[in-house]
Amino acid sequence: MYLKFLSLFSLLFLTLAHAEPYELGRGIHYSDSLNVGGYFSTEFESNKNTDTFTLDDVALMAYGDINPTISYLAEFEAIRFYHKNFTDGAEEGNPKFHAERLYGDIWLSDAFNIRFGKQITPIGYWNKEPINVLRDTTSNPLYSTLLFPRLLSGIDINGYVPQTKGMRYHLFGQNNRDLDEEYINLPNTHFYGLALEQEFSMELNAGVSIGEYITKTNQRTRFMQAGTKYDDSQWQFILEALLAKNQYSNTQEDYAFSGYAQTMYHVTQEHALIGRYEYFNDHHTNYKDNIAILGYSYRPLYPVSLKGEYQWHSLHDENRALFSLSVLF
Repeated sequence: MYLKFLSLFSLLFLTLAHAEPYELGRGIHYSDSLNVGGYFSTEFESNKNTDTFTLDDVALMAYGDINPTISYLAEFEAIRFYHKNFTDGAEEGNPKFHAERLYGDIWLSDAFNIRFGKQITPIGYWNKEPINVLRDTTSNPLYSTLLFPRLLSGIDINGYVPQTKGMRYHLFGQNNRDLDEEYINLPNTHFYGLALEQEFSMELNAGVSIGEYITKTNQRTRFMQAGTKYDDSQWQFILEALLAKNQYSNTQEDYAFSGYAQTMYHVTQEHALIGRYEYFNDHHTNYKDNIAILGYSYRPLYPVSLKGEYQWHSLHDENRALFSLSVLF
């Protein structure tokens, strides 16, 4: 498995001789129509029961502009490429790559553009930063992983709302199975939504989303989401919340609610402190948790991120420490 990993990245970097001068984090530039890059992350977790190491999110990407109107992105990823449990010595891995994103963009005007294919669901702020190296903490809020589909295999019509100042919209949907269901958090065949985001200034914006999806187990969920973000380069504040109404095949209905508030302070350009509070409550599964997180981020270079955090859960046996190294190349 190690040899597969090394061969994969050796092959990629051997092609540098045929490309323009390489800069870490910007990929290998062959032409405007072909850029090749990728990323990987490693994670160490320590909790009450186990200590584990994971080589995670090994991904290769290709992107470019076919012409001034059409562009594309293809991303293939292997999650849990290698995993070791130090407590019992067990080792496992999954070196198989799957289509994480595979879409095209048609750029027509400021008011009307089309993205088609497998893409990130354009809801909120956290979900639109899928790569570990670009995020501020190793962990994701439960809000972003359990209450709406993270990815969508369909179409997203987007642009700025005419006759407004700084209001952007996304009208998205799918009525089919996902292009590759291996890493889908909520497999579904029906997913529609609308997202609006208002830019108030360079530092401040806010947004709302509504949507509906039906899972493969016939759970119908309608949701409302709202969030706001402030970022002045030294301080960053993010607040997001989502309320979902779930209807199950036995006609039972229940609600789920989750949200988080996160603050980040840049001590210097390379060093940052992060604090986050999360709340999650699913009435159907009777799962309720309050989570406090204190984290630290160090970026010696922007494409390289070393992060550490400790999580305190109201479910005390879920307390854990996380550390990660991630690189965008």
